[in-house]
Parts: sequence; structure tokens; C-alpha cells
Amino acid sequence: MVSIKELKSIELSSFTIISTGIAVLFAILSSILITIVMGVTDANSISVGLYLIPTIVVGTLMYTIYNSFFQGFLYNTLGKYIKTIKFAFKEEKEIVKVTTTETAIITSMIATIQVILLYLVSVLVLPLMISATMQTLMYAGQSAMAYTLYQFLIFISQPTTIAMIIFGTFIITFVYILLAAYIYNLLANSGRGILVNLSQDNGLTAVDSVDIMRFAMVLGIISCILSLISGLLAVISGGTAITLITGIIGGFVSGFVEGALFAIFYNFLAPKLGKLKLELIDF
Repeated sequence: MVSIKELKSIELSSFTIISTGIAVLFAILSSILITIVMGVTDANSISVGLYLIPTIVVGTLMYTIYNSFFQGFLYNTLGKYIKTIKFAFKEEKEIVKVTTTETAIITSMIATIQVILLYLVSVLVLPLMISATMQTLMYAGQSAMAYTLYQFLIFISQPTTIAMIIFGTFIITFVYILLAAYIYNLLANSGRGILVNLSQDNGLTAVDSVDIMRFAMVLGIISCILSLISGLLAVISGGTAITLITGIIGGFVSGFVEGALFAIFYNFLAPKLGKLKLELIDF
């Protein structure tokens, strides 16, 4: 039996907490790997790597709290005015279809709004940071690098550059999310959809757990196909076949590993920090 449910809204506190927890675990893992690589490359630099671990973790924590809350807030706000994402569930467990256009539109709008707000903040903060950095570089005798920073500031301040970044963010996000949704639906139609365990919690739907292998495989295949498309475009533009093959393999491996870790982290943290809660209504 297949049921259609609309993701009307996201419960912000649960989304922010579980997203931050997952991001912090990724940050811890990646910072440890960076430290190990630095230590293997140069034993003297391992102390720098150890210093980077808390820096990366704390930075990730602060950024993800803001970013997750804001993304959920934007979804809930935009959902009042435009069509939201809909899912088809088989036996209330397997996601066998996701709406393509609605998913691409609302995701690209969220990304674009974030870029616009980031630019507005950078207009105030970035010049001060670059100015201080330029002065430091000038005192240190690095006039060439200081001039490069100045040119960068001029470049990103141009109205044409701003318009290209905003427009490009919307178009690129829309196209890639649309393709990813189509690919997912093809996979789900062949019996490879994501499996989730759901339960009801005070009128909301809680995601109890995610099937690790299904989630990892789906993300790996989607990443592989998107890497193939990007690689073919690069080859047409003058890229090499080796770059294409490397990109395809790397896309699958990175997508699979990230998907597996994401599902593992979610299943581990959900009982401890709280499960993701969604407002899913029958459509």
C-alpha cells in the first residue's frame, strides 16, 4: 500500500539539534584524519593539527546551529506560499517517490536566500577583515598578496558578480536537485528506495532510524551519476578521460561513505539527542 504525504513543516528544535550533532561528529572525524595526515607528512606539524581539532569542531558547532535553524525556518516560511515536498511511502516505511519540481524549487530558493543574506553580512564584515589583513601583509612585506586581496574585494563588489553568484546559485541548485530527485525516483522504482522507521509523537512524525546500507547506496549512486554528468561537461570543455573516470569513482565512494556515516550518526544520536520530527500530512 502506497500513501502520499506532504512535508508541511519541520520541527525546528529537533532539526537543529540532530543536524548539529551529526555535523559535530563529522567535524571530529575529519579533524582527526587531517591531524593524522599532517603528522604522517610532517611530524613537526602534528601540534598544529591538534590545535585545529577544537577549532574545527567549535566552528562547525556554531555554524551548524545557525544554518540548520535558518534552513528549517526558511522551509516552514516558504511552505506557506509555495508547494512543499511530497513523499510516497510504501507500507509507511520505504520512500518510493519524491516530488521533483517542488523539491528543486524550494531547495534552490532556500540556498539563494542564504547566499543573499551571506552577501549582505559580508558587505559589512568582509571589507574590515580584508583591510586588517592587507595592513598586516603590507607590514610583513607581502605587498603582492595584499594587492591580490584588494583585487578580490573589488571583484566581489561588482554588481555583475553579485548578480551572477545569486542567479548561479539558484540555477545550479535547481538543476542538481532536480536531477537528484529524478535519479532517486528511478532507484526507488527498482526497489532501492530509502528505508526509514517512523513513529507518531504528539501529532508529529518522528524518524526513529534510517537503514544504513540503503541510504549509503542511494547517495553513492546519485553522487556517481551527478559526477558523471559534471565530468562529461568538463570533457567537452577540454577535460581528460582520466579526470572523468576519477570523478565518477570518487563521486560514488564519497557519496556512499558520507551516506553511511550520516545514517550511522543519526541512528546513534537520535535516541540520545532526540529524533527528527516532521509535520507529514496525508495528501
